[in-house]
Amino acid sequence: MAVSPVGGLNISRTRLDSLTGLRFIAAMLVVLYHAAVTLVPEMYPLVSMGQTGVTFFFMLSGFVLAWSMNPSTSKRQFYWRRFARIWPLHALTAIAAVVLALATEGDQSVSRFLASLFLVQAWLGDQHWVYAYNGVSWSLSCEAFFYAVFPFLAVRLSRLEPGKLFRVSAAVFTAAVSLVAVLLALVPSFDWGALFYTFPAFRIAEFIVGVCLAIAMTKGWKPRFGVGTGAAAAIGSFLILEVVDGIAPWHTAGPLAGALCIPGFALLIAAYADRDRCGGRPTFASAPAMVKLGEWSFALYLVHELVLRIALELGPESLAERAAFAAVGVVIAIPLAGALYTFFERPVEARLRNRGAKGGPVADTRPAEESAAMSEPVPEPATTGASARG
Repeated sequence: MAVSPVGGLNISRTRLDSLTGLRFIAAMLVVLYHAAVTLVPEMYPLVSMGQTGVTFFFMLSGFVLAWSMNPSTSKRQFYWRRFARIWPLHALTAIAAVVLALATEGDQSVSRFLASLFLVQAWLGDQHWVYAYNGVSWSLSCEAFFYAVFPFLAVRLSRLEPGKLFRVSAAVFTAAVSLVAVLLALVPSFDWGALFYTFPAFRIAEFIVGVCLAIAMTKGWKPRFGVGTGAAAAIGSFLILEVVDGIAPWHTAGPLAGALCIPGFALLIAAYADRDRCGGRPTFASAPAMVKLGEWSFALYLVHELVLRIALELGPESLAERAAFAAVGVVIAIPLAGALYTFFERPVEARLRNRGAKGGPVADTRPAEESAAMSEPVPEPATTGASARG
C-alpha cells in the first residue's frame, strides 16, 4: 500500500540546504547545553534554552518527511528507509556507551540496554530507563513513534486545505501548552516535566505542526515574510522562554518552553524553506560548509555526550579545568562526527537501502529531497550537579 502524504500533489524536489545548515546550529545549542550540564554548570544560565532544540528538530522531522515523500513509496519502503537512516549509528553508539559504562563502573542493566537499543525507552517514564546508556537516544524513541504513524497521519492531513491545516496546527499547539499548564495547576507536586519532556505521545505535537506546515506549502501557501522575520521569531521565542524559565517550576519548564517555541520555529522553517524553493539569494545556512556540518549533526548528537562524559571521568576540578575539558570535548566531537558520517553512517545506510530497493541498487547517497531529514537530535532536561544523565 503506497504512502501518499500529499494526495498526489506536485511536490517540489527542491533541496532544503538552508534547513540542513540550520540543523548544525541547533545541534550546537544542544552540545553547549550538555557541556554545561556535564562539566560547566556555571554557564548553564547562558545555554539553558538549548533544550528547546527538541522542538526545532521534531518540527523539522515532520516538515521534511511531508515535503519529500513520494506518493509511490510503499509503507514497507518508508519504514525500511527510516530504519536504515537511524538505527545503525544508534546501535554503534549504544555499544560504545556500554563500553564506557564498563570502563567507568557505571550503572549496568541488560534490560535497560535492550529497551534503549530497540527504542522503547521513552515510553517507560522512569528516568533510569529513559536515559540509560547513551541517554540522548531517548529522542530516537520518539522519532520511531513518529515514523510509525506518519504514513497514516500524513494521508489524512493531505486532504485538508492550508486554512484547515493551520487550524489543526493551532489546536495542537494550544492543546500541548494547555495540557501542561492545567495538570501543573491541578497536581503541582507531580513532576510533569519529567514525564512530558520525553513522552512520545506528547512530543508528537511538534511533529504534527511540521507536517501541516509542509503540506500547506506544497498546496500553494507561501509565507509573506522573509528569513529575517523567521529568524527574529525564533530568537524572540528564546526571549519569551527566559521569562517562562523564571516563573515556571524547573521540572516543568522544559516541555512547556518547547511547546511555546512552536510558532517561532514554524516561521523560521517556513521562511528558509521558501527561500530555498524559490531559488532566492543563498543564506548563510545554505553555504557548503554549513550544509556539510549539518549532514554531520546526527552523528554529532549521538557522540557528543559520550565524549563529554569521558572528559568528566578524567577528573577536572577547577572551573578553568572543566571549561577547558568541555571545549576540547566539543572540538573532538565535531570531527569525530564527520568521520562517523563518512565512514559508517552514510555507507551503511546506503547498503541497507540497496537491500530494501525493489528496482535494484541505489546510489550511495540519499535522494536530494531527503537531505534535510535526520533522526533529529534533542537535548535532555537539566540535571542537578555537574553531570548529565546517561
